[in-house]
Amino acid sequence: MMIGPLTLFKRMHANGKPCRSVLIAALHWEWSLTWRWHFSWTPELSGSIGPYFRRVYRHSPGFNFHAGLNLPAIGAFSIQTQPNMPLKQKETK
Repeated sequence: MMIGPLTLFKRMHANGKPCRSVLIAALHWEWSLTWRWHFSWTPELSGSIGPYFRRVYRHSPGFNFHAGLNLPAIGAFSIQTQPNMPLKQKETK
């Protein structure tokens, strides 16, 4: 479901094919090539059990990170932020 730039509850894809992960919520501005943040769930664990946090895109503006929680029998929850990447405007001659 989409509400403006907000996407809710959508199956995720890997290399163009549906995968088991579910996008719970994401923000993707129409003027940006990249999403700004997303929150997802995967039925499998993605690493060791428990919480994790790491900074990403350190040389970009803002505080960007990837954090999550791996829980046995439930799966992995993940939230990630990244800088917006504005679409390049076509040059007019």
